[in-house]
Amino acid sequence: MTPGVREAGGFEYMKKHGVWHDKNAKPNFGFYEAKVDVSGDGVILDEKTGVYWNYKKAGVSKAEAKSKGYLGVEGAKKAYVAQNIEGTPRKAYPPNTSFIKSGLLDFYSDNFASKGFPAFPTYTPIPEHQKMGKDDLHLTTYKVAVHTHSRTAHCKWLSEIKHDNPAWINAKTAAARGIKDGDTIKVSNELGEITTTAHVTEGIIPGIIAISHHLGRQHSGIYGSGKRSPTPGGAAADPDAKNMWWNKHGTHPNSIIPNSSDPISGGQRWMDTVVRVAKV
Repeated sequence: MTPGVREAGGFEYMKKHGVWHDKNAKPNFGFYEAKVDVSGDGVILDEKTGVYWNYKKAGVSKAEAKSKGYLGVEGAKKAYVAQNIEGTPRKAYPPNTSFIKSGLLDFYSDNFASKGFPAFPTYTPIPEHQKMGKDDLHLTTYKVAVHTHSRTAHCKWLSEIKHDNPAWINAKTAAARGIKDGDTIKVSNELGEITTTAHVTEGIIPGIIAISHHLGRQHSGIYGSGKRSPTPGGAAADPDAKNMWWNKHGTHPNSIIPNSSDPISGGQRWMDTVVRVAKV
């Protein structure tokens, strides 16, 4: 247990407050403003980006470094030393763009531009959303502070706190479908359907339905799925299993989320799924 949590009241404290803060902890921010000595052998200033970097550490000659610049030398980022901010070398962060570091957020991306993508943040319509019917909704997932993805539902202390994941739906969206809080609903698309419980709330905007992805796995042990593990051992033999007072274990949305990748990042498109929702 984290030092200090036990003294504060342990698990009972965490159930009541949700978070423990060490008031004696020293803050760790502003480190990027630290001044840096740039007088080392091989350190030069790249005028285009305002970066101090060590061309010798990057494995190139000074002539090549001057010719190609910081962004043009492979391995230069590993030789980053500091950023020239208003005439002072500071630790900062190695830039990914050709803009001089301002200490603010950089929005232009050389990496995107070199791949033929918009260099500035740009809205690109999602094809599935453009084809949506008037009764279709966006399905999204979200995280809660108690669990880690869907890998901790088998932990008895965590599942006692959070063991169900009803579908969040706005009151206006629910009313249009005759759905009330606590109703059993069906969420479906071309991949299949799942049945869950509606949580009608103003905490989510109209047109969306949100189901946490932490719970509802077919096999998460006695605490996470209410079933014994298909492999020998498991938590079913835990003496605390007889004290489990909950019988809900959630509904996992993965079965109706397409296995599709974002065209730029390659990441899974968790937020783009189109579904239909109806009261059972």
